[in-house]
Amino acid sequence: MAARKNRNFVHVRVIKHLPQGLSVILDNGERAIIRVREISWDGGELVNWKSDYPIGWEGYAFSIPAQKGEVREFSLRLTEKDPWDEMAKGFDKSRVYEGVVTGSFDYGAFIEIAPGLSGLLRKSQIPAWVQTPVTDLLWHGDKVLVVIRDMDHVERLMNLSLAPAGDLTGETLPIAVNQPTVKSEAGSRVEKSVSEDIPRRHILVVENDVSQSLVVCGWLRELGQSVDPVFSAEEALEFLEKTQPDVALLDIGLPGMSGTDLAKVILEKYPHIQVANATDWAHANKIKDKLDELQTLGAKLLFKPLLPEDLIAFLTSDEKLEVVVPQEAKKLSLADIPKLDAKKSIHMLLGTCRKHLGVEQVFLFSLDTAQRRVGIVDRSVEGFINKGSIPQLIYSPVRDAAEDRELVIMGEITERESKRFHHLLEFSPNMVSCIGVPVPSQTDIKYALFVMDKRARSFGGESKIFVEGMALAIGAALDQNNLREKSALMQRSALIGNLTSGMMHEINNLVGPLLYGSNSLKKKLNLLEKETDKPNYADINEEIAKIQQDVRKLINTTKAFTRIAAKSREENLRVDEIIEETLLLMRDISKSAKVNLYFEPPEKLLVIQSQAVVLEQIMLNVILNAIQQIAELRPNIGGWIKIHTDFFNEAKDETKCRIFIEDNGPGIHAKLWEKVFEMGYTTRREGSGIGLYISRNLMRDIGGEIFISQSRILSGSMFVLEFPVQSKGA
Repeated sequence: MAARKNRNFVHVRVIKHLPQGLSVILDNGERAIIRVREISWDGGELVNWKSDYPIGWEGYAFSIPAQKGEVREFSLRLTEKDPWDEMAKGFDKSRVYEGVVTGSFDYGAFIEIAPGLSGLLRKSQIPAWVQTPVTDLLWHGDKVLVVIRDMDHVERLMNLSLAPAGDLTGETLPIAVNQPTVKSEAGSRVEKSVSEDIPRRHILVVENDVSQSLVVCGWLRELGQSVDPVFSAEEALEFLEKTQPDVALLDIGLPGMSGTDLAKVILEKYPHIQVANATDWAHANKIKDKLDELQTLGAKLLFKPLLPEDLIAFLTSDEKLEVVVPQEAKKLSLADIPKLDAKKSIHMLLGTCRKHLGVEQVFLFSLDTAQRRVGIVDRSVEGFINKGSIPQLIYSPVRDAAEDRELVIMGEITERESKRFHHLLEFSPNMVSCIGVPVPSQTDIKYALFVMDKRARSFGGESKIFVEGMALAIGAALDQNNLREKSALMQRSALIGNLTSGMMHEINNLVGPLLYGSNSLKKKLNLLEKETDKPNYADINEEIAKIQQDVRKLINTTKAFTRIAAKSREENLRVDEIIEETLLLMRDISKSAKVNLYFEPPEKLLVIQSQAVVLEQIMLNVILNAIQQIAELRPNIGGWIKIHTDFFNEAKDETKCRIFIEDNGPGIHAKLWEKVFEMGYTTRREGSGIGLYISRNLMRDIGGEIFISQSRILSGSMFVLEFPVQSKGA
């Protein structure tokens, strides 16, 4: 619907649909753009923006102030309402807003605190103790807590400063309630793209402006693309002689050979390469005919400044860019197997193998060479198997494949071969043909993958390659699981080392008072034997109570420490007791780092059937990581960590518990919320990168999950541990 006419609005007509939005023309013949995010305030309406604003649509748009040297852009949503007017009415300098970073530069960062409302957080407003450059500190899409220092309603300018981070008492800062916290379209799309499957492509960026090249290449790499930059058309042609990328992103205004001439050469000589031209509106108007001609030949047109959402729109446009993959490789691809834990991955691989080959049974056998024993790790089967014959498989071709690394292929088991396959036929009486391949693994146990069918069939050629590929994938899953188990053991040993000094400190602090108290009590008892007056039982009871209290502290500390060193076992656990024991172990470490620990006990008693050692190790990992992050960020100031619990019903008969671990540390970039759980990845200078990786795997082992629910730069993060529980009334 066209907006009502207003003297501040400009009449426009849609002449083309672009990946970034609407290409419009003004009454004076000037061309401009209305980006997708400027079409409507309602995100739901943006889904069908092309059909809602077809070519030829006419209406009124609001001019957006442009940066120096750029042609104006326009907005449709500002004709409906202007958020600056609403902000001017309710402007409050004391209110804290959660904003999203939309741009980061050496001098500061632009933060959007609500749709259409952005301000500048200058470098001078970042605490002096933060030594990280702004561009490294604040990434596009990050969340940050800010307050408004001042604003110019007429010029649409707003200066921001960081919300105070000095409150180390654990009290929550007040968040604005009258301004909705909504991510910018750009921020949300970039953040979303991290988890979405944008196909990875090889992109050649041809841009003579070094700073522009760095920005575009940086954003493309953040979107998971492989990028090579060159700075002239001549360099690009030399590059193309050696390597052909999937996409060539060309600046129009290149020195020497122009970008349009380079585009023609690439389209003619390398038709399989997708070409995209990038330029500003002023230049585009001057060479309109050339650009139109290139577009008819298949070239895309992108308009500067290139923002992350423009690149995402281009990479996910309706005209999908195909990545060239050899057809044979496609047939044998295992890319459809999701990243699961080892057990689930193996089961899915076996099922995929059976479905793809159309066979009756697929087994993964294990061979313990020391015990000379064959076992079934997992299977995907139809039909009968004789489990009683499994011990005899040590004398079958299963041993040949697992231990001797032989390839076993039998298209039809004849009478001549029946002796060799006797025990395997007892195990699977309907088997007529099979293929068995060794599974490469760095574990002490040997493995073999066997595919069996009740029909005679050939397992050569592509089938053989596919089964061998499955064996490689299964071997990788087994090795990953083995590495995870060893890493967990190593990490537990490191935790024990970390906690030992704290426990010894606790014991040393208690032993002295215990000895003194017992000696004092002994003296008083000796005096009682000689005194005839009534003894002072109040003092004696007080000293006994103090001794009992100290002994209980020793017992609790030792008990909690012993759990970490003990092996996992299922037991009924009170969640609040597990948390309190964990915090007890962390008390000395947190005190030395000036980090206060807070726990809000649950209103209801939460009981779970789980493993205490696993839960404590996970919480220790997260809490220790938060303490170390705070100590590194504010070594002389410290911070806080707060823990609380909640439970909810996900299904009718399924209750889950959540443990929230919140800190006021440095925060985590939005794009790294998943990456911090990867093996070896760390944001600390001296970090090992295995703590959170182990924590996620341990949580999955007990049927739970760990994730980051929120994180704000310089204001902290919140980790959530979620797992099944049994809830009982208090």
